[in-house]
Amino acid sequence: MNFKQFVIRNTIRNKHLYMAYFLSTLFSVMVFFTFTVFAFHPALANGLNKNAQIGMLAAAIIIYGFSFFFVLYSMDVFVQSRKKEFGLLMIQGMSPKQLKKMVFIENLVIGFFATIIGSIAGIGFSQIILLVSNKLIHVNFGFYFPTQALVITIISFILLFLAISFFIQFRLPKLSLQELLKAGDLGKGTLKSSHLKTILAILLIGSGYAIALLVKGTMVPVVMIPVIFLVVLGTRFLFNQLSVSIIERLKKKQSIFWKKTNMVVLSDLAFRMKDNARSFFLVSIISTVAFAAIGTLYGFQNMILDAMNQMPFEFEVSGAPADTAQVKQDFNQLLASQGIQVDEGELTTYTNAEHVSLIKESDYNKVAEMAKKPAIQTQGEAVQLRPANNSGGMEVSKLTQIALSDGTQIPVDKEEKTAVVSAFGMIAVVPDDTQLSGLESTVTTIWQPKNVSYDKLVEIGKFQEKNMLLSAKTYTQQSIIDNFAPILFVGIFIGIVFFVSAGSFLYFRLYSDMDVDVEKFKMIYKMGLSKKELKKMIYQQVGILFFTPIIVSVIHGAVALTAMYHLFNQGMQSAGWQVLGVFVLIQVLYYLIARVFYFKKVYRLVQA
Repeated sequence: MNFKQFVIRNTIRNKHLYMAYFLSTLFSVMVFFTFTVFAFHPALANGLNKNAQIGMLAAAIIIYGFSFFFVLYSMDVFVQSRKKEFGLLMIQGMSPKQLKKMVFIENLVIGFFATIIGSIAGIGFSQIILLVSNKLIHVNFGFYFPTQALVITIISFILLFLAISFFIQFRLPKLSLQELLKAGDLGKGTLKSSHLKTILAILLIGSGYAIALLVKGTMVPVVMIPVIFLVVLGTRFLFNQLSVSIIERLKKKQSIFWKKTNMVVLSDLAFRMKDNARSFFLVSIISTVAFAAIGTLYGFQNMILDAMNQMPFEFEVSGAPADTAQVKQDFNQLLASQGIQVDEGELTTYTNAEHVSLIKESDYNKVAEMAKKPAIQTQGEAVQLRPANNSGGMEVSKLTQIALSDGTQIPVDKEEKTAVVSAFGMIAVVPDDTQLSGLESTVTTIWQPKNVSYDKLVEIGKFQEKNMLLSAKTYTQQSIIDNFAPILFVGIFIGIVFFVSAGSFLYFRLYSDMDVDVEKFKMIYKMGLSKKELKKMIYQQVGILFFTPIIVSVIHGAVALTAMYHLFNQGMQSAGWQVLGVFVLIQVLYYLIARVFYFKKVYRLVQA
């Protein structure tokens, strides 16, 4: 048996360890390939402006850099978990040079197959993403064979695995033969947490949260970098110091420690938290980035579309009658040619010297009836209008009285929310007998179609392109979606990549510690541990591993999204909670699946 045969057989015999590393690297390849499919997709590449193309390139670099560190970290964990194996190989006569060569060859072989299989899997995965994007954002990303993406992915990851194979040489355990052979058998000793760093974890995260939640408006970007620094550093101390301190305190409480199987779960939990501190830290920060990126983009899109939804009518044209007459005639002819039935009305708006828009009560109530909204009764005094849904967070001065051209003042009796006209400026409804002659006036003609499909409304709304006085609600909304779809898609895709990658971190850590778990549960199983109790302990252990960093990242994400919405003087939006809720649901499903497979694997080995 030559050296290469030995390496191959050794890889096969340790397939469960190699498989975890192989799947994690394969996932990185698949993610990068999928992104390059979109980056070079004709529908995106040909339709993006220069800034968007630069953004796509930057995103590709970010994902590639993330893949490098993810694979390097996975390989590092993989190598560090094989100390005892390396010691046995060295006692059989393997030299340190041969050991490095073996690891180098293993990494290249795994990298080669992960690149090829990951690219193939990426072709299928990318088509699923394309299908979903077509349904969600109404943009046609057709199928094409991604030759360019395939070539770039293969070359990029060949270089990546060559670089990692080189760097990993310096991460091989530099211990004596005796220490390598006893790896895993030696106790971990006592574990102590730093009281200073424990307190700092609370202070840093608390102060970061306080600043993020209290600052509003234009000051949000100013404090962003300091807040990120405080929270990131505090999170680091939280996992490797504060969590250990909390677990040690729980172990001292007999009512908790001696309850059922808690003794087994808590006995080495502090060491697990310490060992996984870096993994938890990376997962929580990566997941927070995913939450913030997707929540911000999705929230901003919703705010823009909500602002458009303030338009109660599908089509409007405003201006002086002389300017709008031809537009109205042409548009009515278009509607007639398409056989579309509409309700049509007019609204005259007057503007005084203080730039307050005034609408007569009867005119307002006519269009309110068209919109099927409540009428307004002025009762001899003016009523100031406020937007029914102020999604933009704009503040408008409160009116107490309104000056007319003849010098008289109309008192403002009350305020009413409206979804009939745009109320993002100073606007009021006045009694019909109010003398508005001499004020500048604007006539708005309104069309409300009956039983017309979304696509048909978009088609008719194209009339707006050559007639800028016309406002087409659905067409404008779809134009916004079309313009922002590539950027929104890229942002959401990167966020999903980061979150799923974070889950892969946890999954890999779970399987890298399997040998330790099997040995521990074997000893307890011989003492009479039931299958039900074993399942409970494993589920608890997997649950702690999966949910500890996610709970932290959800809290971080909620604070980050709240701070971003404060830029517009708003609180946390429903879009932000929806994003967080979806990711928590994904993590729960991930946990439910992972725990079943892990338990079956451990239970089979425990019984062996």
